[in-house]
Amino acid sequence: MRVNERTFITNVLVLCFVVVAILLSSCKNSIDADEIEETSSSSIVMRSSDESSSSRVSSSSLEESSSSSTPPYPESFKPDDKEYPYAGIPRIVIETENRQAIVDRETEIPAKMQIWGDSTAVSEIMDLTIRGRGNSSWTDMPKKSYKIEFEKKQSMLDMPKDKDWALIANYADKTLMRNYLMYNLSANLGAYYSPRCEFVELYINEEYLGVYLLTETIKIGKNRVDIPNSDDSYIVEMRENYRNNQQIVFSYGLKVDSSGKPFRIHAPKNATSETLAIIQEYLQNFEEFLSTIKPTIDNDVEKWIDIDEFIKYYWAQEFSKNPDARDYSSIFFSWEKKDIIKMGPVWDFDLAFGNDNRCRYSEGWFIENYYWYSYLLQDSRMKDKKRAFWIKNKEVFFRTQNAIDSIFSILLKSANNNFKKWDILNSTDNPYLASSYLTYNEAVDDLKQWVVKRFEWIDAQIE
Repeated sequence: MRVNERTFITNVLVLCFVVVAILLSSCKNSIDADEIEETSSSSIVMRSSDESSSSRVSSSSLEESSSSSTPPYPESFKPDDKEYPYAGIPRIVIETENRQAIVDRETEIPAKMQIWGDSTAVSEIMDLTIRGRGNSSWTDMPKKSYKIEFEKKQSMLDMPKDKDWALIANYADKTLMRNYLMYNLSANLGAYYSPRCEFVELYINEEYLGVYLLTETIKIGKNRVDIPNSDDSYIVEMRENYRNNQQIVFSYGLKVDSSGKPFRIHAPKNATSETLAIIQEYLQNFEEFLSTIKPTIDNDVEKWIDIDEFIKYYWAQEFSKNPDARDYSSIFFSWEKKDIIKMGPVWDFDLAFGNDNRCRYSEGWFIENYYWYSYLLQDSRMKDKKRAFWIKNKEVFFRTQNAIDSIFSILLKSANNNFKKWDILNSTDNPYLASSYLTYNEAVDDLKQWVVKRFEWIDAQIE
């Protein structure tokens, strides 16, 4: 072989080696990029109603994370399963800055949070603040509720993104499910907005605190109360017991007593005196109108209040015999300037469904003779709408008993953990603990029997 031929062959071989090396490097970079993209994407995928699917995702996430030499979470974030084993619903782990205790409803304490499945984390670690929340649930009950707010909007357990969420303790409700049951019933009845919620177990600073309801808060937003966020849009709560730092206006339109009735203005926040005066005047005029309603005729109430939303709201409260709806507490409505009142969303049902001496028995009308209801339901159109709505939606109310069975199957294991932490099933020591039970099953069965009887009684009256 001549020298020129050997040189040519050598050059070709060198060129081939270079091309192969470039291709191998490109493939490796492509694989690395895919791995980085997959690992960095983070979403909360676990839902209590799909435990098996959640476990598969959680296991996969752990395998990806554990391949790194850096732990995917601080050791303190891993829930201790020895005393309270994993029970099939998501676990929320919160660690406050410097392990500060949450002692009031005003101080927002910086914290970090992560959501866990069985043995693996199913979310990234998120920054937020946490404080106490609630009225009697904060002051009179040992198991506290909390308000959390993220630095940026987060989707929680597949619920739409937002910064603001509540962790509801449901201490007084030994079934742990009354709020969940009613928020979903309200949605099924077609209310314009009902809070979305999911069951979780909560740890704060490595202490197990029991079963909670992670719930959307009531606020203006695209996925919450969908009205313009302006000084002309209001979210209002009838609130007999209020605190001095809250925005309160009074109406004397119905002259119930000399002090007037208080209404808490949740939105707009930090409202000017002029903005508060506008809603106060409207409420005053509306209540003066209510006092003029005459029975069995059409009083043109649609000029003041959305009739369809009022009827949905009324039936949610009446069916459940909710004491808060009767006794002037947690009654929400929205209003836009130059528009009419829209009742809702529903809120606070831990004492409903017979869980209070005021609603112990399933028979009897409960709220239609109280305050706004007593005036509005005299109107002929309201009476007709009330009856027609029950007839049209009675199957939705009937299915509530089946929903109780489904929720029970989700909660059974976690309820055992909860009542190991809070040994109150057979206790009535706290004034908010109305009934005594030997087991969790007994508490749920009591609720179901009450709902069955309530449905039968109402249906007999309507028919």
